[in-house]
Amino acid sequence: MNDLPNAEEIYLRYIKYNDDRALETLLVTYREGLYIFLLGFVRNTEDAEELMLDTFAKLAVDKPRFEIGNGGSFKGWLYAIARSNALMHIRRHKMETVPLEEEMISIEDTLESVYLKDENNRILYRALSSLKPEYRRALTLLYIEGFSHDETAQAMGIKKKQVYNYLERGKAVLKDRLAQMGIKDLL
Repeated sequence: MNDLPNAEEIYLRYIKYNDDRALETLLVTYREGLYIFLLGFVRNTEDAEELMLDTFAKLAVDKPRFEIGNGGSFKGWLYAIARSNALMHIRRHKMETVPLEEEMISIEDTLESVYLKDENNRILYRALSSLKPEYRRALTLLYIEGFSHDETAQAMGIKKKQVYNYLERGKAVLKDRLAQMGIKDLL
């Protein structure tokens, strides 16, 4: 849930002065959340790591333009770039997106283990992983990454109203899944 209140200025400092420390600050702040977000698309730890690094390489090489006050946040803009990279990767490799439960990733082998230290988080993660990808992404971005509804819409490339729909449906399905697992007090 890391965020930089002045991430836009840090990125613009990198663009204007080629300040590598500014880009490093952005990488350190956003890499874990971005990695987990990308893992939801590609279901492979190496691919997610590579796509996360590709996202920052795109910032470093292409230096796409981000305008402060253009209606979105830097974080939402960054995640939208990552989403675009992930979708391109999926098309290029003709990958199918499958529910995480069909291709379980070893929790001990991922950066996610940092977030899954206690049993409640493991249970919640297991239940989240069984949701439709769009529900899982919306819930993760809003409640785990701390995105606003606008940032979530920007990162997912959808309208804000659709974010509300995904959240409502996702929470209902998540509550049912947790109940099926015998958990009633987690949410």
